[in-house]
Amino acid sequence: MTDETDRPRIREHLRELGHAFAGIGKDVETDVVHAPHLAKEGTKNALARAAGIRRTPMHEWAEPAAEEPK
Repeated sequence: MTDETDRPRIREHLRELGHAFAGIGKDVETDVVHAPHLAKEGTKNALARAAGIRRTPMHEWAEPAAEEPK
């Protein structure tokens, strides 16, 4: 049997384990929710690579900076 002094530590460890499992559950839920999108993007990237196309985002146009008069 456990001593009375060990019980609070055991409860504390169980509470920490509960928080850890909750965090893992949230991570898995996030991964499952985003899996279809990631798979779709992966397929697009693989097809583009096979076709020799670079799938990089285009930069937004910005007006050239005005040069200061000398």
